[in-house]
Amino acid sequence: MIALKLAAIPAVVWLASWAGRRWGHRVSGLISGFPLISGPVLLFVAADATPDFVAQASFTTMAAAPSVGVHCLVFSWMARITRPSGLQWLVALSVAWAAWLGASVLLSSAVLAGLPGLLLSIVEMLVLAALMPRVRTAVGIPGIPPSELVVRMLAALLIAAAVLFGAEAFGPRVSGILLAFPITASVLPAFTVALYGADAAIRLLSGFVTGLLGFVAYFYAFGALLPSVGTLSACLVGVGASLLAVSVAVAVQRRLASQRATTT
Repeated sequence: MIALKLAAIPAVVWLASWAGRRWGHRVSGLISGFPLISGPVLLFVAADATPDFVAQASFTTMAAAPSVGVHCLVFSWMARITRPSGLQWLVALSVAWAAWLGASVLLSSAVLAGLPGLLLSIVEMLVLAALMPRVRTAVGIPGIPPSELVVRMLAALLIAAAVLFGAEAFGPRVSGILLAFPITASVLPAFTVALYGADAAIRLLSGFVTGLLGFVAYFYAFGALLPSVGTLSACLVGVGASLLAVSVAVAVQRRLASQRATTT
């Protein structure tokens, strides 16, 4: 499992960065919010564990999504209010990590399974999305050079290794919190705010929060269906639910943005 996560995290950073070079920061964040790391890891867990155990793990992972959303929200606002400097990314990241930890501790003490957990997670994510700061200026397509991409991947790998190996030294609750650490949501916005500015980081993290709705939808569908239909079918339905949730969210956001533009 550790080897899989260590290999998957730099791959996701590469994919999100490549998408950002083609379609912009928001698409980069949107891709990062999907369950591209936790989803495959849970599939490997399902090969050796009972369906009921995997279903509960899936609901627990679903409940962790809002804490990552809190991280994105706090980083965005810190990037906005902190004076641009060489340490802007570090200040925003440190405060966002503290907010994530507080939210994770609270959420890990009350995990709701099934439909109640889904509804709670969706409401929490929608509130977080509504609280995100708005972009003030137009943000272009980032020209991420290969050297920056390599550094991004190495940074993600180092953080992932520290988190995963550090989790082994603690009890199950602390380990579970650490394994939900927002690695890509730390590396990508830190580089983005340092090199492209606060509005670029806000656009990226707004996409990330939207992508987390797909994260929530996937793990709900996977956990709810696994005991009755099996791993493969539950996974396929989860992927469909994830894509549908994000597609609906993006369509609604575009409609609201169009209405705001019309009124102003």
